[in-house]
Amino acid sequence: MRNLSKSKIIAYRQCPKRLWLEIHKPELRDDSASEVVFAIGNQVGELAQEIYNTDGTGVLIDINELGWPEAFAQSEQLLKDGGAIVFEAAMQANGALALADVMTPNTDSGTLHWDMVEVKSATSVKDYHRDDVAVQSYIATSTGVKLSSVSLAHVDNTFVYQGDGNYRGLLTEADLTDEAMSRHDEVKQWLGDAQQTAALKTEPDICTGGHCSSPFNCPFIDHCQSQEPQP
Repeated sequence: MRNLSKSKIIAYRQCPKRLWLEIHKPELRDDSASEVVFAIGNQVGELAQEIYNTDGTGVLIDINELGWPEAFAQSEQLLKDGGAIVFEAAMQANGALALADVMTPNTDSGTLHWDMVEVKSATSVKDYHRDDVAVQSYIATSTGVKLSSVSLAHVDNTFVYQGDGNYRGLLTEADLTDEAMSRHDEVKQWLGDAQQTAALKTEPDICTGGHCSSPFNCPFIDHCQSQEPQP
């Protein structure tokens, strides 16, 4: 069983063939149509780290610098200690892995719990965001992390930047705790089905259609269309 990232599990939700291609033929990807979206998402993610690092002690787990093994090890220790806000905490369990955007320690109950926040550059909560936080919280709790809340932070389109370097107010949170935690059985099923698809020797026979652009433009659309009879 291979470890599937959260993004690959969400890719499976869009189309099993996309998941298979991402694993077995990643060279066929064409992300040119999504480069601007990726850039905006990265920028909002960086701003979120400034916004949530309220006391300046936050720790960033840089996967590019550390590599996966060290990222998992450092994240596990930080989430065990609970002494600082953790950005991009790396977690893996049950054949799935994810990076949590923001993890804030919460000891209000007398024991260490964590407030998890997933950050998106959209201006509202989308259905696939709900899937995203369900997967994220499933992986976190499966590693033994106790969650006190699960939220999705998205851009407040009424925010006006004053040019002073202060971005507080840019993001607004939607509390999805109950919904996310109640869907873990669903996530477990998605993960099992995705693992079966990933293990296939040949790509699934799925025709192009509306799912190729919803909720994302599929980076394999050109390849899939090239396999189909042309009018």
